[in-house]
Amino acid sequence: MTDCEDLIGRMYSSVVLGQDLGQVFAGLAASHPDVLIGVQVQCYLNNDYYYMSFQNAAEDMVADMNEAGACNPFPPLAAIAPFQSVLYSERYIPPDLVKRSEFYERVLAKQNTFDRSRGFLMHRQGGDAAIVAFTMPDDFVGKDDQILCDTLERIRPHFQRAFSLALELRQREQWVPSDSHWLERVPSAAMILDRGLHVSAANVEAERLFQSSNLIHVDCRGELSVRSHNQRKLLEQTASRVRLGKMPIGPLALQSEQMRGALFAMTPIRGLQRSPVYLDCFVPADDAVLAIVIDPSVVSVAPVNYLQECMDVTKREAELIQNLVVGLSMRETADKMHISYNTARNHMARITEKAGFGSQSELVRIASDLAARVPSSLS
Repeated sequence: MTDCEDLIGRMYSSVVLGQDLGQVFAGLAASHPDVLIGVQVQCYLNNDYYYMSFQNAAEDMVADMNEAGACNPFPPLAAIAPFQSVLYSERYIPPDLVKRSEFYERVLAKQNTFDRSRGFLMHRQGGDAAIVAFTMPDDFVGKDDQILCDTLERIRPHFQRAFSLALELRQREQWVPSDSHWLERVPSAAMILDRGLHVSAANVEAERLFQSSNLIHVDCRGELSVRSHNQRKLLEQTASRVRLGKMPIGPLALQSEQMRGALFAMTPIRGLQRSPVYLDCFVPADDAVLAIVIDPSVVSVAPVNYLQECMDVTKREAELIQNLVVGLSMRETADKMHISYNTARNHMARITEKAGFGSQSELVRIASDLAARVPSSLS
């Protein structure tokens, strides 16, 4: 296998496996220790950097680039660089002008006598670009220079196709399949929000809720919709916080005249692996969120005597379970049953001990399942 074939193979492997793109050039960097090799994803309009990886550079290279990047003369070339060939910076910026620049003094001179760069675009979108750049010292000339340039010309189209593959994989990761049968295991109305409040999949309970309740519905754009502007804002803010913090939120109340006692919760649906950071500016992350809505008016509740028999609990303990199933908090349940909060907690402790449940949420889930299986003679 030639060096070029090895590079191309490593590139395709890196995008499929989601590995650090900068490590692809480790072998080439070892063969050309005087050449600074960099992979950069940046906004070339204002020299903001989203991702940087360098070979044959000092450890402070990334920090220097961030601090002095605004005076870097090379990024604007990304706006005019052709996709069909390698870009030679000396054709646009004379090397002696590079050496007189502030960027040279603050960044390049600390590494070597770098005065020109060769590279190619992997992707360009709006004002953002993914670039592979080889920056050469002034004494890197002749045969070595020509061999390296020939290598860049050979690998360029393959790297561009590999990067396109990475983008396609990233976009498909964000599509949530409509046949998410596991949603049916959620005992309440449950749906997947793939972006914003857009519903990409929903279980039977959610579809039933959308059709029969004035609580919440899906509008013509396929987004969750409620009558109250404040409640929609609450849903939007919660989904945004879940995506940003990667942590579940809720249950929260959707209180209004039309939706008394309604609750909802949201939790992130984590992928098997995080997509590479170098794709973020081209395909903004908007991770899928599982949203669960509990409308007490449509939640099925098993009768007290059925809960007593199946879960081996007392009548009062069964009543407590019923209230939790319809979405009341422990304190709200205590108030409704006219007992103290501590007494309600004691009831819960006895129930979990007798039935062997690990948590209150597990108890509610099992009790909800029982409601779906209650014999018709008892309902």
